[in-house]
Amino acid sequence: MDVQSIILGFLMRGSKTGYELKQYFSISFSFFSGLSYGSIYPALRRMAQQGLVTMRKERQTHAPDRKVYTITEKGREVFLDALRAPLTLSTSKSPFLMRLFFFEDLTPEDRVIMVRSHLEAVRQQYRHLESLRPQIEAHADRFQHLCFQFGLRFHKDLTANVEEVLRSLERESNI
Repeated sequence: MDVQSIILGFLMRGSKTGYELKQYFSISFSFFSGLSYGSIYPALRRMAQQGLVTMRKERQTHAPDRKVYTITEKGREVFLDALRAPLTLSTSKSPFLMRLFFFEDLTPEDRVIMVRSHLEAVRQQYRHLESLRPQIEAHADRFQHLCFQFGLRFHKDLTANVEEVLRSLERESNI
């Protein structure tokens, strides 16, 4: 799904500020999307111009006005059309696999160092997802929970695959 569809999906559940949308992205999509404020706010402006969302300002004391976005009926239709559209199988791009393909050109020590570093990054991402478990379990509907569980399994499998590469390299180089 594109940024617009994801934003509309969150707004289907109620009005939100740009900051709240970013929080939802961080919790819900952190392992498979790199969305940022830099993509959220331009999308919200475009969507307001297209009549997919409305924006109202809420006054705050001692802080700038909050911009609260609400989905329109047209936005609901666009979101549901996007949700119902046929899925396309995307090819996963892995910088790790692209480099691994050419590891023959590195020293055995460099290979092991790179794989250990990547393994730690994968483990860190898994730990981050695990840290979100209480929030997800408290607030997610069953489909969001299924998505979260999928992400956990994905990172667990990725960890096992990178560990296997590391074991293989360590055996070969006796490191």
